[in-house]
Amino acid sequence: MSIRPPKQLNIIIAMYLGYAAMMICRQMITILSPAMLADDTLGLTKTNIGDFAAYGTLGALVGKLIWGPLADVIGGRFTFLIGIFLTALFVIAFGLSPNVMAFTVFSFLLYCTKSSGWPGMTKLVGEWYHPHHYGRVWSIISTSSRFSVVLATLFFGWLLSFMHWRSVGFIAAAFALVIFIGCYFFLKEKPENPNFFRENEGDNTDTSAEGIELAKASKQAIDNKYNHPLQGTSMLAGMLAFVKSPRVWLVVLMLMMLTCMMAFLDFVAVYLMETYQLSPSQAAMASTIFPVGSLAGLLASIAFYDRFSKKGIRTVLTIAMTLSLLSVLTLKYLSWFNLSVEVNYMVALSAIFLFAFSISPAYYLPMSIFSIEYGGPHSAKLVSFIDAFGFAASATFAFIGGRLADSAGGWSSFMNMLILISAVGIISVWAFMHAEYKAAKSGEVLIKR
Repeated sequence: MSIRPPKQLNIIIAMYLGYAAMMICRQMITILSPAMLADDTLGLTKTNIGDFAAYGTLGALVGKLIWGPLADVIGGRFTFLIGIFLTALFVIAFGLSPNVMAFTVFSFLLYCTKSSGWPGMTKLVGEWYHPHHYGRVWSIISTSSRFSVVLATLFFGWLLSFMHWRSVGFIAAAFALVIFIGCYFFLKEKPENPNFFRENEGDNTDTSAEGIELAKASKQAIDNKYNHPLQGTSMLAGMLAFVKSPRVWLVVLMLMMLTCMMAFLDFVAVYLMETYQLSPSQAAMASTIFPVGSLAGLLASIAFYDRFSKKGIRTVLTIAMTLSLLSVLTLKYLSWFNLSVEVNYMVALSAIFLFAFSISPAYYLPMSIFSIEYGGPHSAKLVSFIDAFGFAASATFAFIGGRLADSAGGWSSFMNMLILISAVGIISVWAFMHAEYKAAKSGEVLIKR
């Protein structure tokens, strides 16, 4: 079907840019935090910065409870567009805020509206892409999150070197509004042809055993997509099925740990500024090492994720999570080696890069793919249900993390908490992927009828 690739390309480009706009708006609180701490007129502390992140994360949790069910009703396109528009407005409001209370309120609202992005894209990916391509599609889309954060942190960090932090926030909002206009015209809800994926089912020309097996698996995936066990069920019935599923609770536990680990990004700039005596602008730009590492991990996953079996993915992700724990241990005990300040700084940046590289595939891909395949018509609700627990854990992490960094133990106490979370993260990732491997082996791809 000759017009299929251009249509799918338009959709993925629109999602890529739209989610980048939302991520840039969300990330502005983190990017601006060193400059806000240095602004004597505000009188902020690291506890305040941690609270902004914590209340923002609570806003994201509330947003997931709103946007997930809503996306299953109004569709992915409308949900996605609302999210872009409102995040831009709330960044403007954040930049106009005069005090801690206002910063906290608009952090909450900004994160709340930004959380519409993933449920909206979950619906769009399920409508527009073949199940066997979910891993690659989600890997590409997820790079939008990391790539936008890298560029935004570098660019807006550079702007902070000669512009007031409020003006920098307004520029980010203007960029998001431009992207919103483009997405409005190019993003479509679903293919016009209801048999979009069935037309080329019989076109397989590979007669090898592997090719025949791949064709069978492809046909089964399409049958599952069009005849999902939850098709036609109510929201309550769908949620009840999720609550009863051990696999859902395993992915919930996994994402809680991984979301806390990803939340380290909110503290990286301040950590580097205080530990290595950097300026706010230098710290903001240096903190891009985290999203760069995460982006590199996602680029690697584009190449391998759809090629491995569930068993292979279980092994790869478990090894990656072990590397993330070693990275945090390096940050914790780096001072023991009596290296020069310059060498310590480079090793710390390398450890942060490896940490982000190792956790990003496990954070972004398994849950997103599982939500579409297992959730079916309730996929947005499932992804939001899982995310809500992750954000609740992340909010707790932010509340405690800011206070630990401000305590007598300082960043050493903070790293102790991150070490514990990373260790539990290894176990949870292995447990979920093992459950997925067993389900695939027994043919239980979806909910049993």
